[in-house]
Formats: sequence, structure tokens, C-alpha cells
Amino acid sequence: MRIPFIITVFLISFLQSGLCDDVMPFSYEEKLLIIINTYRMQNGLSLLAPDRELNEIAKSHCGYMHSENVFNHDNFNERFGKADRQLCVENLGWNAATPEEQFRLWKESGPHNANMLNDKIRAAGISKAGPYVTFFACR
Repeated sequence: MRIPFIITVFLISFLQSGLCDDVMPFSYEEKLLIIINTYRMQNGLSLLAPDRELNEIAKSHCGYMHSENVFNHDNFNERFGKADRQLCVENLGWNAATPEEQFRLWKESGPHNANMLNDKIRAAGISKAGPYVTFFACR
């Protein structure tokens, strides 16, 4: 368990340095998860594992919002049921140009910040479609 933690700390430090931007381009979603995990680590919490199923759930909701030009948590219970997990949280974002900006907006919002720092969640899916972002994380 110690080796993955060390590798994660190294990777996060490397990514934050900006040295890898040209060498290892990461998607908006990947960068946002790295930022969230850095924040969780700074607060003594476990890292969130990327999860394909949760990614698909986030992608589906993000696509819905983008295609319908709406911004809402409609049908959260359906997403929660589809995930078949004990607990799920969801943050939505709109019109943040960078992952850093989206993270800042969530951090400055009490309920969104609480979702990112929920000590019960273990895995996450993140999707971006147009100006819409969905963070869907579960236990």
C-alpha cells in the first residue's frame, strides 16, 4: 500500500509543477480528479479511484444536460440506483474554463466542498460535455 501512495504523491507533485503539460497531456476530467485527490490527501482522506461505471453515469448525465441545455440534478435517484452503491454524491459545474477553476468554485461552495471531502466515498467518475461538468462519486 505504501508504494502506490508514494507514486501518487510524486505524480501529483509532477502534475502541479506544470512540467508535464507538453509531455503528458491529461484531459479536463483527469486533471480535475487529480486536483480533487490532492485536496483530499491534504485533508487526510483516501484518494478516489477512477471508476468506469461511474464515468459512464457522469457522462450520460452531462450529455443529457448539454443536449437539453439544462443544468440540474434531475433523476439523481436513477443514477444512484444504476450505480448500485451504498452512497453517492454529485457535483455539477457549468462554464468553468479549466479544471482548476471548476475545483475552486466547488471548494468555495459549502455543499460541493462537503461532497469532495466526504470520507465515505471511494470512487469517482467525471465527465465534461460542452460547458457542463458532472462529478459523480460513490462508496
